[in-house]
Amino acid sequence: MKQMKANLLLIGISLTLMMGCQKPDQEADQKPPNIIFLLTDDQRWDGLGFVGNKTLTTPNLDSLAAQGVYYNNAYVTTSICAVSRASILTGQYARRHGIWGFSRNFSREQLENTYPLLLRQAGYTTGFIGKYGVGNQLPIEDFDYWKGFPGQGTFNETDEDDNPIHLTRKIGYQAAEFIQRQAGNDKPFCLSISFKAPHVEGDPGYFNPDAAYKDLYAEQEVTIPATSSEAYFQHFPDTFTNNNVARNRWGDRFSTSEMQQESIKKYYRLIHGIDVTVGRILAELRASGQDKNTVIVFTSDNGFYLGEYGFAGKWYGSEPSIRVPMFIFDPRPSAPKPGIIEEQVLNIDIAPTLLSIAGVEIPEQMQGKDITQLSKQAKADWRDHFFYEHLWQSSKGYYIPSTEGVVFKDKKYMKYFLNEDTSAVIFEELYELTQDPDETRNLIGSAEHAAFQNELKKLYQQAKNRAK
Repeated sequence: MKQMKANLLLIGISLTLMMGCQKPDQEADQKPPNIIFLLTDDQRWDGLGFVGNKTLTTPNLDSLAAQGVYYNNAYVTTSICAVSRASILTGQYARRHGIWGFSRNFSREQLENTYPLLLRQAGYTTGFIGKYGVGNQLPIEDFDYWKGFPGQGTFNETDEDDNPIHLTRKIGYQAAEFIQRQAGNDKPFCLSISFKAPHVEGDPGYFNPDAAYKDLYAEQEVTIPATSSEAYFQHFPDTFTNNNVARNRWGDRFSTSEMQQESIKKYYRLIHGIDVTVGRILAELRASGQDKNTVIVFTSDNGFYLGEYGFAGKWYGSEPSIRVPMFIFDPRPSAPKPGIIEEQVLNIDIAPTLLSIAGVEIPEQMQGKDITQLSKQAKADWRDHFFYEHLWQSSKGYYIPSTEGVVFKDKKYMKYFLNEDTSAVIFEELYELTQDPDETRNLIGSAEHAAFQNELKKLYQQAKNRAK
């Protein structure tokens, strides 16, 4: 936290230079702002220099975070890309929008109530670039500019001249093209940029950063998560870990110290590539004179294990899996002062927040909240916990136990079970996070904490009922 607060002062100077030293035009507050929504894939909460990561070089994102409002306790309600992206688009828990896997598409009614289509209906020019991630029917005709792709995509792309180009770099060129087209346009725009990075390439997958950054971090020794040591491999019981996809993929990426070092460095290079592309976007906004009225919102679709507890991937209820970075940079004169917000914010808050920034009415069926209110008014009525869910149809060849739970800032309860049968309990977790932030002392079954356990289970059921 001290590192983050120091960054507000130290890093902020650089963005002032980047975005121009002149005072923003007062007319910027007289018309709806442009919006750029940046969504990364599998970027965990500590995957930014701004939050104190001493290895990562992310100067553009750090500067935006320092000059904006940073949400230090941002989470996803389901930690897997397709489901989380559906929640981001609709502002709903998965048990309301009903998309639990990769093949189901939005209904027409659902699609029309996603934030991009609502903004387009309200007069915005809309663009989408990158990984769409929800089903296999691309809503190309529902956008003014479309450079999205289905499925997972590949980093091994080609440019217009058929030359090899890394996907993250190509996304930067596409974003620049969109921004250039909007110069002089009286209509505001909303551009959604959905990166594949820092997700792996393929299945079971390997990290595939831009070759231009192959020497980045090469001579450094990255910090390894404390809970990735062998002492924590028995954190989960054998009934949970045997043939678990997260455990199997750990073997492919993190099973030796050398492999773990190299995998984390490549993961960081992928994040650095995103930062370079963000720098290109900022430069294009300045060059086209659109920088002073463009709000930038940034987050990730879920977190990612870097070896914690002997795991790779996400899915489960641990902090590395469900906690993500999030900030809003607003250059307009009326924008909230830069700062750090400690209240819990969620991926389901993105859609109502983007609509609020644009001055568009938020539909009643959206379950998230407008997080800009946290900078404008008393926070007494804000949430102090949230419901977490991940329902997966496991098979012998692809074993991912389902998860439900409740998360407070100081405590957490998680229940793991088979498929959608919550009575088929495989494992439970209960933590006092203030004393045990790394979640290593499971209090389930402790007679001393029986009342605490009963309280959290009751709150979990109440939170589950509200998420419907």
